[in-house]
Order: sequence, then C-alpha cells, then structure tokens
Amino acid sequence: MLVKTPLGIIGFGNRAIFIKNIKMQTLVQNVGFQTFSELPASIHKSVVDSITSMITGLVGRVPFLLAGLIVLGLFWLLSKLVRKVFLATTRRTRMDLRLRVLISRMLVVFVVGLGFLTALTVVIPTFNFGSLIAGLGFSSFVVGFATKDILNNFFSGILILWRQPFHIGDYLFVSNNQGKVEYIGVRATSLRKDDGELVLIPNGDMYSSAITIRGAGTKRRMTLKFVIGYERPIDEAKAITMLALARTHGIVEDPSPKVLVSELTAEGVNLSVTFWINTNEERPLDVFDRAAIAILADL
Repeated sequence: MLVKTPLGIIGFGNRAIFIKNIKMQTLVQNVGFQTFSELPASIHKSVVDSITSMITGLVGRVPFLLAGLIVLGLFWLLSKLVRKVFLATTRRTRMDLRLRVLISRMLVVFVVGLGFLTALTVVIPTFNFGSLIAGLGFSSFVVGFATKDILNNFFSGILILWRQPFHIGDYLFVSNNQGKVEYIGVRATSLRKDDGELVLIPNGDMYSSAITIRGAGTKRRMTLKFVIGYERPIDEAKAITMLALARTHGIVEDPSPKVLVSELTAEGVNLSVTFWINTNEERPLDVFDRAAIAILADL
C-alpha cells in the first residue's frame, strides 16, 4: 500500500517500510542513522570522563582526608583528657556525682563536635562555619520551641543537682504531693508517698514551685484533733490522751507529746494533740492510725 505525504510516498509492505522519496531517504541516512550510531559512543565517553574526574578528585583529596582524620583523632584524645581533668578536679568538691558525670559527658561531646567541624574545614576548605550557624538559626529556634518543656526539665534538673536544695531521704511537700525523696534525676524527681505510691514530678515543676522540706532523719510533727463534750472534765480527757500516746508504738519521747485546747464550739471542746515521729523508722500514716485508735479506745 502506498501513502502520499508531503515528505514523499511511503510504502507499507508485509515486512518493511520503504520511502520512495530519494531526498527523504538520504536525509534519514545522513542524520537519523548517523545520530543513533554515534549515541553509544558519546555516552561511553561521558561516563568514562565522569569516572576519571571523580577518581582524580578523590585521589587529590586523600591528603586532606588524612589530615582531617588526624585532627579529629587529636580532638578525641583531647576530649578524654578534658574529661579526666574535670573529674579529678571535682572529686573533692560537694558536687553531686551524677552532675559530675553529666557535665563530663557534655564536655566530651562539645570537644568532639568542635573537632569534627575543624576537620571539615581541613577536608573542605570552602566550608564556612559561620554560614552553617546562620543556616541553623531558624531551625534551632523551631527545635527549641518544640522541645521547650524537655529543655526546661533538663536545665532545672542540672540546677537542682548543682545547688542541692534537698537530698535523697528528705521529706518534701510539693503542691498537692508529699513524700520522701527516693531519686533525683536530670528530668524528674521521685517521691515515695505515705501510702507507698511513687510520684514522678518534672524538675521544671520542682524548681518553679514552693517546696516545704523536712530533712532526712529529722522528726516530723503530727497533729490529731477531736472534740469532747462540755460535761467531760478536760483534765481527765487530757490525761487519758497522754497515756494513750505513751503506749503507742512509733511516737518519740523527745519532744514529748502535748494535748492542748484549741477551740470552744457549740459541739464541745476541741483538743489538739501533737506528737513527733521518726520518719526513718515509721510511716506517718501508720503512727497516726495507731494513735487515733488508742485515744478513741481509752476515751
């Protein structure tokens, strides 16, 4: 079948397509076939040139790479030396051991990071540390804003370990929580409540809230209040209460317990009983329970 086109007459046979126009046939041979025949050679030459250039550049950078590795190794040795010097100089101080270890690790990270940046300037002379800092400015702001609570707890923990306003074993009152300090970490502080529950309080709250501290091993005062009728002799009630406290296990003798009239109401006379316990030996709620039961049983 023959088809007439502006380019000539194109014939379609069973196995081939032939072009009747002699000029078009010559154009295809001179341009099309020549282009396709030269295409593999040009690609081959381009690949060879790229690999040669890459190998040449890599070989040329070997001295710089070795110099960068040497610089990084020197800074790594320097970080170990700085860590040992810091731990040795703070050994005899009152600084908390966990804080010493934390600061020493931060010093190692800082020195190694500085060495890495210095090695980059050796390997890549065009590397500009100032441009890197400028480029990280906005990113650092975004990351800092997203992790502000974590950073707040972290730095608050460092300040608590540094200033040591309380120690493990102290009894603390923090907002609605109270208990004995069991652990002081970088992120949170653990309190063991009187009922045995463990409370983790973020250090950011610990550092920014008002805290009442009772030192470890110190005696804690407990107060118990009850009402007696006006027909009941007050001196008799007070004497019975003192006898009940004397046989209650967990109440210390010094300071001695006291029973005082605190208020007169329509229901009767309010008596306030104060006694002391040793928080290292007894749990406050257990002693309070035994004292209240003994007083009620005798009255």
